[in-house]
Amino acid sequence: MSQKFDELKQKLKNVDKEKAGQLVKDVKQAHDDGDIDENEKKELMSEAKKTAGGLGGLGK
Repeated sequence: MSQKFDELKQKLKNVDKEKAGQLVKDVKQAHDDGDIDENEKKELMSEAKKTAGGLGGLGK
């Protein structure tokens, strides 16, 4: 797994609900930049959704 993936995964463990939305943007940007692959993005997005308590607007 990529270093960026590991970095984002660690952030997810420490993020509160208010910061989850920003972290989702970071995940999407990392994927767009090619720093993480599609599977890593999916895993991080799943974790973000759990962290945010399933709030809407987190999307894929």
